[in-house]
Amino acid sequence: MKLLIGKILLIFLILTMTSIAIAATDTATQDITITFDEVAAVSVSGDPGTLIFTAPASPGDLPADQTDNSTAMSWTSNVGAGMTRKITGNIDALFNGVNLYVTVDDTGSNGTSAGETQFLAAATDYDFVTGITNEDVLGETITYRAQVSSMVVPYGDVTHTVTWTLTEDS
Repeated sequence: MKLLIGKILLIFLILTMTSIAIAATDTATQDITITFDEVAAVSVSGDPGTLIFTAPASPGDLPADQTDNSTAMSWTSNVGAGMTRKITGNIDALFNGVNLYVTVDDTGSNGTSAGETQFLAAATDYDFVTGITNEDVLGETITYRAQVSSMVVPYGDVTHTVTWTLTEDS
């Protein structure tokens, strides 16, 4: 009987020591720091197609407006609390005898599109999307509409540059 009690006591001690060994733990900690810089990026998908004016359907009329919506704009922005950004556009020169209008869609963004905006002067910034806060927007359609304002001497393939800027909203 003493032998049985001794075996039971030995088994109990072994089990107790095993659980004590298993219960022993150690921990280590790390502090991680993240910096999220301010981001202001804008891009376009390419150049629109050539807008070609042809003779009007009826004599005495001006040629029909020409449009292109084959390009898109994307932007990424993050700003501090209470701040916003806007997308401006300007053109380096105006076309002779042609008014140029542009619309930048803002579906799915937190900004507000200015709608169709005419370039009235060269090298002048016009607001196209305002009120942009923290967002990433992919592929908003850019629509160009050219309208004959007066008949002029014919010319071919005149190219002007539109510059888009994502900047602080005033």
